[in-house]
Amino acid sequence: MQDPLLDPLRQRILARMGIQSWQLRAPTLPGGEPAQATADNAVPAPAQAPLPTGKLWLLAPTLPAPSLLADICSLLGIGPDEVSLLGELPEGATPPLLWLTVADPRWPDALVCPLKPDAAHKRALWQQCRQRLPG
Repeated sequence: MQDPLLDPLRQRILARMGIQSWQLRAPTLPGGEPAQATADNAVPAPAQAPLPTGKLWLLAPTLPAPSLLADICSLLGIGPDEVSLLGELPEGATPPLLWLTVADPRWPDALVCPLKPDAAHKRALWQQCRQRLPG
């Protein structure tokens, strides 16, 4: 019988979840006894999640309307594909440019605008974007 941990589909699913096969079972010695961790066979620490790659990080449950996103990106000189949607900020990460839907004192330089802005919110957002333009 094939070891279920060697099943390629299972390995891909677990890898997408961030679970490597070495995390599922303790290594065993030829006699079937669990191996003791030493400096030579210490289990490596799990890798941290990669940081978002976009030039604008949006901390929100969804993206805004495509027209609003396109306008903001155009004004900032970036493409809509350079926006990273985040459910939460990675710990210890400093975003290149952050868009929040609600002001947060920890991020005073962030753009602040709800995903469905009214006219006043849009004017405030345009003003925030213009302050970030060079020259």
